[in-house]
Amino acid sequence: MRSMEPKQLTLVFADSPPGGERAVRADALARATQLLRTARAKRLRDSGVDVADESQLMNQIADRYNLLAALDRVVGNRGAPGPDRQSVEEVLLHRDQLLPKLQAALLSGEYQPGDVRRVWIPKPDGSQRGLGISNVVDRWVQQAVYQILSPLYEPTFHNSSHGFRPERGSQTAIAEAQRHVSEGCTVVVDIDLAKFFDRVNHQRLLSRLGQRIKPYFSGESSVFLT
Repeated sequence: MRSMEPKQLTLVFADSPPGGERAVRADALARATQLLRTARAKRLRDSGVDVADESQLMNQIADRYNLLAALDRVVGNRGAPGPDRQSVEEVLLHRDQLLPKLQAALLSGEYQPGDVRRVWIPKPDGSQRGLGISNVVDRWVQQAVYQILSPLYEPTFHNSSHGFRPERGSQTAIAEAQRHVSEGCTVVVDIDLAKFFDRVNHQRLLSRLGQRIKPYFSGESSVFLT
């Protein structure tokens, strides 16, 4: 496989047509949203397909319907623009132009995420929590990757892990705690790793993640994750 320098996907948005701008944008958004819903429905119907085909993961990530379903989720989450200042609505309106470019960049290995906008959110104790806001297109790609890789790594988590997992959360954690109490457990150990992700060795963390996922990629395509 030939070596290529990663490049950030350059997005150029045309100016809105003069006259009736709001009506044009509303109509285009409505059409785009309907197409996304259709794609999402197809993706759900096809969910029985084995997404863990080890030789086809990158193709599945860049699959048209996977990308459309991912964009549907990003649009539903809304969110502020990233450093490029392109809004969710603008990306949705230009979806037809962006989709083939994004597919080509992913499959060729040329895709490179953009910068992350840093904002600080006050915490009750007076400190601040840092939040990174990626460009909408990068959030689109992240969601597309998640939809394919999640079925692979989800089953590897401990059954008592409830944080940031599908169909799990504080309610399921409380239910499990209540079950332990009913079984006679009386000791609670509370451990909080303060600012773990601020201090963890991210290179080592990403390296371990790559080792877990790399076997599912063929050839050099795993470079996408490094």
